[in-house]
Amino acid sequence: MPKLPADTPYIEATKDLHTPHIERRSRRRKPDLPRVLRKGHLDGRTSAAKLFDQLTGAIEADLGGADQLSAIERNLVQAFAGAAVTLHHLNARLMAGHEINLAQHAQAVTAMVRVASRLGLQRRQKDVGPTLAQILAAEEALDAAEAEAQEHSND
Repeated sequence: MPKLPADTPYIEATKDLHTPHIERRSRRRKPDLPRVLRKGHLDGRTSAAKLFDQLTGAIEADLGGADQLSAIERNLVQAFAGAAVTLHHLNARLMAGHEINLAQHAQAVTAMVRVASRLGLQRRQKDVGPTLAQILAAEEALDAAEAEAQEHSND
């Protein structure tokens, strides 16, 4: 028993914690869940990020605008842009005289072709409202209705 002041309460330990046969429990650490790395977490000033943004913007415009795309189409556009950025990088390395992984190059091209076949290769016109012909036809119909109503009121 350790020496303590007389007025200090003391409870005797029932087990000796210093004996080797007693195992101390260690807390198991939960494994860290994988964190999803999103584009918003990255620095957008790199040349790859700028190229990615240019490609996605151009493709979205070709498809009628970002507001006209479904969630699946937006993700396919990003997949295409990612494969295109990879292909640009590999082509630049090839042109600089460096060796490249031909399988990686072929995979990027194949991914681009598959995604492009789903999105389509033709531009889609953005729907900006009624055409001039539709506006003129609606005005003519309104004028005709007013003229008819004027005739009935004169009768």
